[in-house]
Amino acid sequence: MKKVLLATTALLMTAGAAAAEVTFNGNARFGLQYNSDPTVVPPGAAFDSNMPVGTREATLEKRLRFQVNASTTTDGGVTLGAFLRHQSDEMGGNRGFSGARLYAAYNGLTVAVGNIEGSIESMPGLYWTAGMSLTGLSWSGLVTNTVAKGYFGWDAYSSTGNGPGGREGIEVKYTMGDFTVHASHSSNSLSGLAGKVERSAIYGAYKFSGWTVALGYSDSTLNTEDKLILLVGGNIGDYGVGFQVADNDGTTKIALNGSATFGATTVMAYVADEDTAGVDTAYGLGVSYNLGGGAKLVGGVESTPWNTTRADFGVSFSF
Repeated sequence: MKKVLLATTALLMTAGAAAAEVTFNGNARFGLQYNSDPTVVPPGAAFDSNMPVGTREATLEKRLRFQVNASTTTDGGVTLGAFLRHQSDEMGGNRGFSGARLYAAYNGLTVAVGNIEGSIESMPGLYWTAGMSLTGLSWSGLVTNTVAKGYFGWDAYSSTGNGPGGREGIEVKYTMGDFTVHASHSSNSLSGLAGKVERSAIYGAYKFSGWTVALGYSDSTLNTEDKLILLVGGNIGDYGVGFQVADNDGTTKIALNGSATFGATTVMAYVADEDTAGVDTAYGLGVSYNLGGGAKLVGGVESTPWNTTRADFGVSFSF
């Protein structure tokens, strides 16, 4: 896969620049969060990004992101661009700029290198539960997160580093009508790092009549990170429904999602369970109220797989 991605990159980098554009945007949130046992964090995760470990049950939540998009279009119609992010939050203060994602795009085909988005991370519907709370709480609604095999074992854009796991990667995404395919690869060797850690992933997604079906696969040199994922979701009027299932290196997890919108208010809920002895079924409920201007009041409560309770409430907005 790595050779194919590198070859495609070379084909796209072949034209002179004609017109440039630089845009700035961002988002922020602030509020309160609660954890009935702050000494417990998601297993396998390097850190709990939402809440300090071992502190009081109730803490302040705040995060600010500035994002820069820069691009130019060649005479041949190829768009060359770059994206980077600056983040500040209560966990690490002012974290500075992340590593950049550089890309070339033409006629539905995009090739990117550096701080890549990652195929599994980009699967449509994977982060359905992100809208049901201010912070995402424990992210136990994701079928790709399991107590048995760990949380967040796939490549994703890093807001605080050079790339996923400190590594850089390369990815190819192609969209034709209602069909999208996205392949990605990261490796220590691409970044000149010691050791041999590699991840390769791919997904395909198809949209029809308000519904989306996505099938993804991830292979890693790290134990426990291989995944096969099926996501199905759609809308029936003001109601949303979703079904998700994943084989996480032998551990199966299933999740059901639902939402209902009443004017400016949206209510969301999920239930998720993995086939691991001694692990509780996770479930959560959240409400958001659209204030207009890209701002929302958001709050959620969740029972985690390790039998703790998490909750949050606050304001999120984009600009």
